[in-house]
Amino acid sequence: MVSGRRCLSFWVIILFLTVSMVLMLMGQTMAVFDYEFTVKLGLQEDVKEVGEFGVQMNRAFGAGDTVVYIPLMAISLVGLFLRKHWSLVTTAAVMGISAYWAIVIIFIMTFMPGVPNYSFEPGPGVWLFVVAHAVFGVWGLFYMIFRRDELIR
Repeated sequence: MVSGRRCLSFWVIILFLTVSMVLMLMGQTMAVFDYEFTVKLGLQEDVKEVGEFGVQMNRAFGAGDTVVYIPLMAISLVGLFLRKHWSLVTTAAVMGISAYWAIVIIFIMTFMPGVPNYSFEPGPGVWLFVVAHAVFGVWGLFYMIFRRDELIR
């Protein structure tokens, strides 16, 4: 029998997925179509900071997020609310992408300083956002491995 109460982890994951999906739509999907707009919103780096190559890399990440990551988030949200078993697979995929994506960005920001045409200096807010995504993604993967069924009870 399915209980009406949801575990705290369910709500933490729902909040993460919802906030991430909105930010990804604004910062990643919009970057594919109007990069300068996302720069004005502060969600992408200016060409002066990352070079033209960096802009196109950001847009490529945005396209990948739009085609794979964001739909998986949306599907996971629906499935988790409906208590569907398949949502555990899509949510685990989102957690894996979250961890991988954030860790790649951490290393890009670590390795890129000094590269010609790259002058981006991420502030504490950027580091906090990316590290939080990495930690959440890794935690989420372990949660999905060991306690996933609690999400749909």
